[in-house]
Amino acid sequence: MSQNPQQSTKNDESQGPKYFIDVEGTIHPWPRSTITREEIIELGGWDPSLGVIEIDADNNETTLTPGQIVELKPGQGFSKKIKWKRGLAERVEAELALLRTRFQALEVNGRWVRIPAYPTGAGWSSPSTDVAFQIQEGHPGAPPYGIYVPTGLRFIGQVPGSYTEPAANQPPFGGQWAMFSWEVEGATWKPQAEVSKGANLLNWVLGFGTRFREGK
Repeated sequence: MSQNPQQSTKNDESQGPKYFIDVEGTIHPWPRSTITREEIIELGGWDPSLGVIEIDADNNETTLTPGQIVELKPGQGFSKKIKWKRGLAERVEAELALLRTRFQALEVNGRWVRIPAYPTGAGWSSPSTDVAFQIQEGHPGAPPYGIYVPTGLRFIGQVPGSYTEPAANQPPFGGQWAMFSWEVEGATWKPQAEVSKGANLLNWVLGFGTRFREGK
């Protein structure tokens, strides 16, 4: 005798949830093999503007995009626990606090950060310069890009390479700004759940020194 599909569904549901969602330490049973970014936000009771970060077993972080559907994969014989936490605002505040341990005079305007009097080195037209950068919308999943400096910076009297003056995108700090094309290699940008470990904004800014040491 064939089984009624509705009866089969009820039997499956009666077996209890197969998935458990870890939202900032609170475990939520989940009945389906998929969950959306918005459903995770609802489980956490968060402001939707904060977004969602997935943390895998190796503490690597991935920022979910609006409407993204995540496939939940149970482990062999065990229920899978996926960890999630709030996105941009909380993470960025923690990273800015870490950045201030080395650069106390930094200025923040929205997602822009300015650091005054960053050392340049021999050959540059000034021994130091203000620098600025923009925190990406998908941070920390999306690495930052570009070093912004006030226009007029030169190396041995010449316009440096990979340098646009003025920059198409102007930081909100007054004056005219130029931009060095500068990025972290994708393989080395690996943020982790603990802000002080892995890739972070502090390491990114300390890397500016490498560009200035390269000279032209």
